[in-house]
Amino acid sequence: MRVRKRAMAATVAAALVPLAIVVTAGPASGDDDHGRTVLPPHDGWASAQGGTTGGAAADEHVYRVSTWQEFRDALGGDDARGDTTPRIVYVEGMLDANTTADGDRLDCDDYADPEYDFDAYLDTYDPDGEWGNRDPEGPLEEARDRSHDNQDAQVRQYVGSNVTIIGVGEDAGITHGSLTVRDSDNVIIRNLHLSNAYDCFPVWDPNDSGGNWNSEFDNLWIATSTHVWVDHNTFDDGDAPPQSLPKYYGQKYEVHDGLLDITNGADMVTSSYNVFREHDKMMLFGSTDNPRLDRNKLRITMHHNLIEDSGQRTPRVRFGQVDVYNNYYVEPDSDGFQYHWGVGVESQIYAENNYFSLADGIEPAEIIHEWRGSQLTDTGTLVNGRSAANRVDVVAEYNAANDPDLGDVEWQPTLRTTVHPTQSVPGIVTDKAGAGKLD
Repeated sequence: MRVRKRAMAATVAAALVPLAIVVTAGPASGDDDHGRTVLPPHDGWASAQGGTTGGAAADEHVYRVSTWQEFRDALGGDDARGDTTPRIVYVEGMLDANTTADGDRLDCDDYADPEYDFDAYLDTYDPDGEWGNRDPEGPLEEARDRSHDNQDAQVRQYVGSNVTIIGVGEDAGITHGSLTVRDSDNVIIRNLHLSNAYDCFPVWDPNDSGGNWNSEFDNLWIATSTHVWVDHNTFDDGDAPPQSLPKYYGQKYEVHDGLLDITNGADMVTSSYNVFREHDKMMLFGSTDNPRLDRNKLRITMHHNLIEDSGQRTPRVRFGQVDVYNNYYVEPDSDGFQYHWGVGVESQIYAENNYFSLADGIEPAEIIHEWRGSQLTDTGTLVNGRSAANRVDVVAEYNAANDPDLGDVEWQPTLRTTVHPTQSVPGIVTDKAGAGKLD
């Protein structure tokens, strides 16, 4: 991917003229009214302290949308963050965030600041050149940052409180967009294919593990928010999977951040029956080792999700009490794989009845990686088979290969519906998880 210099900021700004919102008194044609479905009692942490009802109480604020601009307007546009109006937004078809209000297609060139040139950026900040290992700064880095802001204004959409966003049928979703639930409470997101939140302007960080390209946009980011139910969605990188990305400075030009990141003191979240596929850094729960925001928060449940062809972070956890049960992990290739469960500072992962299909070259001890954490409880895990011989104590495997040992967590989950036997997990999850599979 090559970003060329082009003076298009004014074009992007002009593209943000709102279209009329389509309002409907009921669900979209052919859809059962899943828009008013609420999270069942005891279904994970999002059911705690009053539960999660999303936009079930919506009256006139019920929308059916089929374009990115209609979607943004239905959520309140630039004023969505902090809005508390109950809303239901039915999404029809695949919405492309790189599309203007007039229907014109945008690409990375359209977001680039006139002073930004990618080839010049590579020449200027080459760690093997005169710049060395200093952080990028100066006019070119400032132009990259402005370019990023141009893209952010187009592709990021905030979601307010008391909102349900639900796809209609089997082919609804959003590509190139970054949904952001920030400073909100009581949100439901269901039945969407959330794909390829592509950052056109990654930043080079020479001091990140010896040097890495870092991006900002997540397919879905939940921050400083409570009571969020994420259910029956499919997350992926679309037509830009990890193996398709070029290398610069010897490192992958990473244009993606997380598929589902939950950070900044977010709390009481349930992720159920989702598919997370073909991505490196999938899920980050807690973004810093500083306890100021996250201690006693980040209470998250993950159940009946399919995690397929990941690199790492499924999830990586700091601080939170995270319940991980009945998930199906599939690693078809050892190339690019690093770990599944990241044990971060003060994290408390309780893992039960998860099934792993691991490619040759991946050992059970590699399921866990320690990131300054010390506790994880695992029970009922099966690896590469459904018989008693395939039952694995993942913590014991990790402890046998690493020092210091991990110990058990200090809590036990109670907010659960059905915990299935591990042997049945692959069939149940394959049959029911992902967008287009709502009952």
